[in-house]
Amino acid sequence: MLRRKPTAIAITSEDLATFEQSRLRQLSKETRTEGHASTSSNVNLDPSDELKPLPGDKARIVRSREERIGINRRN
Repeated sequence: MLRRKPTAIAITSEDLATFEQSRLRQLSKETRTEGHASTSSNVNLDPSDELKPLPGDKARIVRSREERIGINRRN
């Protein structure tokens, strides 16, 4: 099998601007369609919400690394 040098790819600032514009257009299109489908289109979503326990669940006791491995810093 013949080998050749890998192709070098250079990303320019115009490429990034084009990508960001298309991504923003796509997101605005999705939010418009979701807004029509549901009545709660003005709800702010927090990405860390999925880490929070549900109201019916017991909250986990959060311990530090030292507490988990049994190191006591007070001695």
